[in-house]
Amino acid sequence: MQVNKELSWVTVLLTVVCSCISPIQELSSYWDGHDFQTLDAFDDIDAAEDKFDRYIKLLNKVPKEAAATELMEFMDSAAQNEVAYMVWASWFEPYLHSLESPYRNDTLFEVWLNRVLEDDILDDYTKERLQKTKNVLKRNVAGRLAADVVLIDSEGVEFRISDLKGQRVLLMLLDADCPSCLDYLNENLVEYGHTTIRMIAVLVNGSHAHVQQISSRLSAEVLARWKLAWCPGREVERGLVYDLDLIPSRILLDKENIVEQSYY
Repeated sequence: MQVNKELSWVTVLLTVVCSCISPIQELSSYWDGHDFQTLDAFDDIDAAEDKFDRYIKLLNKVPKEAAATELMEFMDSAAQNEVAYMVWASWFEPYLHSLESPYRNDTLFEVWLNRVLEDDILDDYTKERLQKTKNVLKRNVAGRLAADVVLIDSEGVEFRISDLKGQRVLLMLLDADCPSCLDYLNENLVEYGHTTIRMIAVLVNGSHAHVQQISSRLSAEVLARWKLAWCPGREVERGLVYDLDLIPSRILLDKENIVEQSYY
């Protein structure tokens, strides 16, 4: 009985000590003992992915500068093995930049993106795709004026992004030929439906016929909040705003058409 009590106190003490370790301290030693020159860590891919998952979670708990420094040190180590580097790279992108990721962080993603392009280790196809992503981020980063493209709504009325000044606007960029993408319209009602934000769904590669067809498949609730439009000049598709590889995506604009946030 006495032994059990002592063990209980030890457990409590360890819990208290561990809780005092800051995320920065934990992050600084997180990969200690990991040999990046071999692929031994990938013998159990599930364990490696779990470790990476915890690493990303820690990155998001510390200040931006500290996270960026730690990420650079990680990339320095990962670059010791080309194959391992490509495995890690394939994980970073969805963890830091996919719409579904609970750890989505455009700031860290941009740091990582600049680094992998500078390292020049990835295959040419991936580098070209990531360079395109970098160009897109530059055009739509928070603080930049939104691209003033021409759109046409479901009633055939032409308008420009600049015509929306004076209102906060959420643009949802969708592929007209992607039925599942329409689910995002309904999902965003939870986050924005109760606000005064103007919600516009842009079919970047669509037409008036697409707008009509899609309207018939949407609920009255969705249609009441979302204004459907298409881009006649296909400016969005051609990369002046966003590339098709990166949609569905959302851009939140302030009342001066300045990008508040852009995310996928």
